[in-house]
Amino acid sequence: MVRDVWQVGMGHNFTLICEFVCIPPSDTLHWYRGASSVLNQTTNQTNFTFPLHVERAGENHSGEYYCETHPPVVSSNTVFIRVVDLSLNVSSTSAEVFEGQTVEVNCTAVSPLNATLFWGRGGCDDRQKVNGSGTLRLSPATAQHRGDYYCCSSIPTLTPLHRFKKVQVTVLRPQGILQCQVLWYLMCKTGIFLLFSAAVFILACRGQS
Repeated sequence: MVRDVWQVGMGHNFTLICEFVCIPPSDTLHWYRGASSVLNQTTNQTNFTFPLHVERAGENHSGEYYCETHPPVVSSNTVFIRVVDLSLNVSSTSAEVFEGQTVEVNCTAVSPLNATLFWGRGGCDDRQKVNGSGTLRLSPATAQHRGDYYCCSSIPTLTPLHRFKKVQVTVLRPQGILQCQVLWYLMCKTGIFLLFSAAVFILACRGQS
């Protein structure tokens, strides 16, 4: 028998279809996983389509599947279902820096299959992509970099399995800058007042002379 291998994402649905042709109408049809019958049906048709639908696949759904008549006259090829998962780890779920500093967050994928990784801003749409690797680096950070960034990943299962992790980036303005601005403002006001006082004093002195 020919064996096919299907990689199915954790939590995904999958359907196996068996086509029986020219079978005795009295036969019972079975779907097997390993040695256990997981579905059976009797038909009075000689040609019959016999589907097996699995919802929200878990690790317990991994195994060899095949369909067969009972008594065993006809058997199908074997399909090996491998249910696989994908998880993401980020070095930090939030980053808080001052303007001019560097934001760096690493993201790694854990899966038995090769995973793709990229960073998106605001979501995982291709139009939101900001980095095509597992490292998000913003340097030097500015106020425009504030927001939510997503580590996005997928693996090539029967229907691609997608996962993401959100990281919040906060960029602060250094307090020293604000204080300097206030101090500069006060100094400027004082300087103008001193200049104005000096001008009045000089004019007054000239007037007296």
